[in-house]
Amino acid sequence: MNRLEKQNLVSQLRKTFKENSSILLVKFSGVNVFDETHLRREISRVDSCYRVVKNRLALLAAKDTSMEELQEHFEGPTAIVYTNGDPVVLAKVIKKFIEDHPGIALKAGLVEGKYISSEEVSDLSSIPSRVELLSKLLFLLSSPLTNLASALQSPVRGLLSLLGQLEGKSGEAAKAAEKTPAEEEAPVETADAVEEGESLNQEVEEGKKKTDLDGQRAKFN
Repeated sequence: MNRLEKQNLVSQLRKTFKENSSILLVKFSGVNVFDETHLRREISRVDSCYRVVKNRLALLAAKDTSMEELQEHFEGPTAIVYTNGDPVVLAKVIKKFIEDHPGIALKAGLVEGKYISSEEVSDLSSIPSRVELLSKLLFLLSSPLTNLASALQSPVRGLLSLLGQLEGKSGEAAKAAEKTPAEEEAPVETADAVEEGESLNQEVEEGKKKTDLDGQRAKFN
């Protein structure tokens, strides 16, 4: 590789480091061409890339980028895997491949611009991906609206049936509202009857008193 080719390679790597939000460093050894091709294919399926790099050139490309934090890990056989998509999905692919290929190991990485150790990359692979989290969220949000959505997507007859049910509920509410004033007036009528009864009792008592007084006057006469 001549000097111009090296400069072009450094420029390409620097562009890769700057344009991707998540980059993992991978140590590989004892991996045959067939297995490496399989790994590339699996990584490509999750919108990510795999590339073997020369440490010296990678260190030159890492200058003045966030990848400088990983410079101590550019030793021994090194490959980079990178993505602008979901880093969790990429970590899951690498972790699964490592289980069957002990010659592969995670060194460290940057996830959305932040440094993470090899242990943290392993932990990252155990959490749900964005797609899984969004699926659960959409399920929770859509459950209460399932019946309404079904009605809206059904023929007009289904929609009319739904509207009829809503009108029926509105009519029941109106009838309940009409009954309420009559029920509230009942105590007023009862109060009037009580007042009339008390007035009648008072007249009876006054009559009794007048009779007793007349009787006493007759005795004196």
